[in-house]
Amino acid sequence: VVEAILSSLPSSQVGIRLSPFGDTFGCKDSTPSETYGYVVNKLNDYDLAFVHVIERRGMHAANVQVPQVGVTRHFRDAYKGVLVTAAGYDREDAIKTVEEGAADLVAFGRDFIANPDLVERLRIGAEFNAQNVKTFFPQPGVPPESGYTDYPFLTQKQ
Repeated sequence: VVEAILSSLPSSQVGIRLSPFGDTFGCKDSTPSETYGYVVNKLNDYDLAFVHVIERRGMHAANVQVPQVGVTRHFRDAYKGVLVTAAGYDREDAIKTVEEGAADLVAFGRDFIANPDLVERLRIGAEFNAQNVKTFFPQPGVPPESGYTDYPFLTQKQ
């Protein structure tokens, strides 16, 4: 798949996101460390823009056995390029992860949706808005803008 994509795009414009220890909809690997260890190591051959790995946190975290050091640190030594991580990071965790060299970047997905001024909140250490998980995906009877354009900015908070 990577080679097919790279036949159309330069590697500097291609990144891959992996969820090695995921179990969404019952799909999981019986040997994720070995399988994804091979994959992550092989991706070094392609000089990609980044590899993005997902930590196992949240409501499904207990369903899958992950390395004690965490997903990102587990694959850090194997991947020599830019490594991005995500899933449940707060400001302090993100800073620590990058400063310790476990990842080059930390992505914020759900908090990005819930905080229209996320960069400013991270910069000054402000509290994040609470996420409304029920509006992450379209729901019958819920206006489509709900959960996307109705979160308050810091300047709007009372």
